Amino acid sequence: MHNIAAKSPSAKRIEMSGLLIEKTAKLFKLSFARQLMMHPEIDITVDQWVIIQLLYKHGEMSQQDLAEQSFKDALTVTRIIDLLENKNYVLRVSDPGDRRKFIIRLTGEGAAMHARVLPILEEFRNESYAGLSNEELGTLEYILNKIFTNLSKTA
Repeated sequence: MHNIAAKSPSAKRIEMSGLLIEKTAKLFKLSFARQLMMHPEIDITVDQWVIIQLLYKHGEMSQQDLAEQSFKDALTVTRIIDLLENKNYVLRVSDPGDRRKFIIRLTGEGAAMHARVLPILEEFRNESYAGLSNEELGTLEYILNKIFTNLSKTA
């Protein structure tokens, strides 16, 4: 068992910041999931929301691109798309360039679900970021993007 008190200040800072980022990310996702569950008209999970949001932003995407952009494995994305397709939120269309691949599009019902979730997400973010100035939020975004870029180089 390691004694954190015996570690150097920089080692403690690095260890705690990594743990803090992981804990915060998990709590952020869990808290948003709880917010979604409080709304009976919302029948999607956070992971399903991520796919809907990506499709809303990009219009249409391949399953492979959805997996890469959502940082989920291909099998998980396939399952999410299956669920969203059963709810009539997305449509799978054969890729004209490669019949083995599919292009995923948001349906009108999927766009309507996006519109219903967006105000819930905005309220959740406002509550999550309460007490942070615009400057602090900008600094947080800058730091997280820097860490992301560093990790992307090694991935």
